[in-house]
Amino acid sequence: MKRFRSRFLNAQFVILFIVFSMMIVFLGNLFEGILFESASQEALSNMWLILIFSFAAAFFIIIYISLRISNQLTKPLEGALKVANELASGNFKARTYEYKLDETGQLSHALNILARNLQTMTTSYEIQQNRLMTLIENMDSGLILIDSKGHINLVNRFYKDTFQIQVNDYMDLLYYEAIPYRDIIRIVEETLLVEQTVRKQVELEVGIEIRHFDVSGAPILDQDNKLKGVVLVFHDITELKKLEQMRKDFVANVSHELKTPVTSLKGFAETLLDGAMENKAFRTRFLTIILNESDRLQSLIQDLLDLSKMEQKHFSLNWQVVDLKEVIDDCLLMTQSKAEKKGIEVNVQYEGNLHIKGDTNRLKQVFLNLIANSITYTPEDGKVTISVKESSDIVQFIISDNGIGIRKEELPRIFERFYRVDRARSRNSGGTGLGLAIVKHLVEAHHGRIDVKSELGDGTTFVITLNKKRHF
Repeated sequence: MKRFRSRFLNAQFVILFIVFSMMIVFLGNLFEGILFESASQEALSNMWLILIFSFAAAFFIIIYISLRISNQLTKPLEGALKVANELASGNFKARTYEYKLDETGQLSHALNILARNLQTMTTSYEIQQNRLMTLIENMDSGLILIDSKGHINLVNRFYKDTFQIQVNDYMDLLYYEAIPYRDIIRIVEETLLVEQTVRKQVELEVGIEIRHFDVSGAPILDQDNKLKGVVLVFHDITELKKLEQMRKDFVANVSHELKTPVTSLKGFAETLLDGAMENKAFRTRFLTIILNESDRLQSLIQDLLDLSKMEQKHFSLNWQVVDLKEVIDDCLLMTQSKAEKKGIEVNVQYEGNLHIKGDTNRLKQVFLNLIANSITYTPEDGKVTISVKESSDIVQFIISDNGIGIRKEELPRIFERFYRVDRARSRNSGGTGLGLAIVKHLVEAHHGRIDVKSELGDGTTFVITLNKKRHF
């Protein structure tokens, strides 16, 4: 713009200078021809001086006026050009001064409208981009974006945290070089081939564990249905798989546990009906077995009903003041004959105020189950130690034995329904496999906590922590 303005002024100066020179020469010759005969040489010289001075003054006046006009014409254009350059560089906040409502003023006004529209569009786009990135980064599923050339353009936080990777491990790399799982690479290849959504469930090794994922590969198509890339979405279904497996195990275990006593009842009843009833010794023995199996079946059904009630939302406890010493003494009295038969020594120690808020019958169910288990899994002439002590706002119940113990890898599963550390001994002892699951539910219903420590062959210790006051 400055170069244009300079050229414009230079051209004006040259043209004006030529025009005025020609006019001076022409007029001078004209006047000299007309006045030559009557005017003296001095008068002619004065006339030339006056003529030159007049035209010089007129020349400078015209130059001044031209400069003013030039500034008025070029200044708005310079401002418009500056704003246009700023808009081209991405600065949509730039504005130009709107002069008079002539052509240059309309140009400045149009540029300002364009700048405002671009700024509004850019702000709206940035808001949408921020919302989209926030949604992608905080979604509860992993996401990978792959372009049409196979390069990875985006990896969200869930995927990075789940698979414990860094951004540099994936960004701008080819998907088959960055992703270490062959099953995922096949999903991408199939999606690129058929250009349709591909969904599969896969097992992937993540660190030291195997996790289950529902993976969806969806093609990204433009308006002309041309493939622009692929988006992979990873849904972690590991917990669902675990719950499904637990359900299957529960159904299988319930079926097995119910089948065993029912088979015994049916078998011995048929034997009696086939003639064994006439033999008094057989009749007494078989009826005793039938009674024991009926008790076992009743106990199993009762435990299942109790567990079902505890897992329901409306399950509630009968809150009252409970004397733990009295409850535990009752449990010891109920298990005394069993301990004496095996020659097991049971030692009890009480410390502090052992009155808490809780459900007496449910707490008795908890302690009776744990004491009976300790006696069951402690060998003959063994030892069971019980300690109940007050500490600040809590009371701890600790029971230890020197029994068979539990392997470390089995400790996380001992509170599962029907899970048995020693299946043969559990069945022979008449256990249902639901006792510890019920204990855990009841302790948590009291807003307490149960912990277990054990070493194989070195006994087991259960610690129950209960609050003295009810927590709502």
